[in-house]
Amino acid sequence: MTAPRLRVPTLAWVLLAFILVLVFLVGYLLGQRSVVTTAAPEVAAAATELAEVTPGTRTEGPVPGPDGRFDATISGPGSEITSAGDILKVHRRDPADPFAVGALDAPVVISEFSDFECPFCARFANTTGKLLLSDYVDRGLVRLEWNDLPVNGPAAEDAARAGRAAAAQGKFREYKTALYTATRGIQGHPGHDTDDFVRFAEQAGVPDLERFRADATDGTFDEAVAAAKDYGAGIGVNGTPSFFIGEQFISGAQPTEVFEELITEELAKVARGDVEVPELR
Repeated sequence: MTAPRLRVPTLAWVLLAFILVLVFLVGYLLGQRSVVTTAAPEVAAAATELAEVTPGTRTEGPVPGPDGRFDATISGPGSEITSAGDILKVHRRDPADPFAVGALDAPVVISEFSDFECPFCARFANTTGKLLLSDYVDRGLVRLEWNDLPVNGPAAEDAARAGRAAAAQGKFREYKTALYTATRGIQGHPGHDTDDFVRFAEQAGVPDLERFRADATDGTFDEAVAAAKDYGAGIGVNGTPSFFIGEQFISGAQPTEVFEELITEELAKVARGDVEVPELR
């Protein structure tokens, strides 16, 4: 069953897109970086507040349906976006989300918009992404959520369908790791085909490879991939990888230190009570 798509007012998209344009512009003026970083003393002050942050403890993951499959059609925001002030609603915090990793009630959520054909996405996954998992996700401080944004042509859309086919069998994280590990040394777009996807699925431990191949190629996830792509474009994300870190936006595979600064700032907001972790259903 395809999950219903959340309706987001056009005005809200326009407002969010306007905010992102401003972020890009400021980043360019500060040396063509798409993030405004905090001065070192302010970062240090923020770090001292982190002792007040309570790590997330709700680690329950998605539950398969009666057919043993997970809902791999999920896309879009956590709830209806009605204004630019709803930026935190970009994060789903959905217990049924088979693409996410980390505590549901983690103080900070990072929503990633990526493309399996993107070499910069592979660079992030093989460097900073691994550090975020060990230093923040495993400690209950950050939840990582994935959003398909296949902007690199038909091969990227094929890869997104295959990722969802793996997610339907509860193996998205392992599949993503296998794919990005295989593309670590490739310059440019890898141009994977169905046989490659099946090979990555086998490495990931996807139990039913025949069903995986069918799901990846028979149109099962066409609508879901299109919806995810429309969602990213609708909020002004037009390049990969891109990230919403709490309330802040960053574009590109920036140095690890940039991610650490922004995560520290967002955790400090929670520690001060400036941002509240939403109550979960």
